Amino acid sequence: MSKFATIITLLFAYFVLFTTFESATTVEGQRLCTRQSRTWWGVCGNNDACRNQCIRLEGARHGSCNYIFPYHRCICYHAC
Repeated sequence: MSKFATIITLLFAYFVLFTTFESATTVEGQRLCTRQSRTWWGVCGNNDACRNQCIRLEGARHGSCNYIFPYHRCICYHAC
């Protein structure tokens, strides 16, 4: 029974972390909201490519590679 409770707790923690990273957050003082790129696939290692993709394909104002556990992701900055 304790093994079952541990598994349920870990699944809940994973779900909470996943939903936290997927939601848009406001960048203080700039009136921009961040959102993980919807067109970028895989680990983000090139800030220029991420920025260009966010601007051209997603209509964002800016984009950059940010570390979000467990790897770097392409994050786009949109007007809120």
